[in-house]
Amino acid sequence: ALGHCEGLSFAGYNDWRLPNREELRSIADYGTYNPATDTGYFPDTRSSGYWSSTTYASNKDDAWFVSFDLGRGDNSGNKSNSRYVRAVRTVLPSHTLTTPTIMA
Repeated sequence: ALGHCEGLSFAGYNDWRLPNREELRSIADYGTYNPATDTGYFPDTRSSGYWSSTTYASNKDDAWFVSFDLGRGDNSGNKSNSRYVRAVRTVLPSHTLTTPTIMA
């Protein structure tokens, strides 16, 4: 899963990566299910498990995944198991924000 995302060239970009557990959990919508996400923003999401890049601390052969049937993010499994992936990119702002300095 990790290698698939890192080797992905899609939509003119080749800097895709596998999201960490918290990033993946952040798109889960616990108010809905099957799939437990906003399908307006994330169409074609399957009601199944999606791998994260976060290794399970107690077993280095396992990783955390988020199950989008009910939005559960407390699942782990062997990294050799088949699950879906959702590739993400880190996008930096195109400009910096400045804050005014107030002098007293």
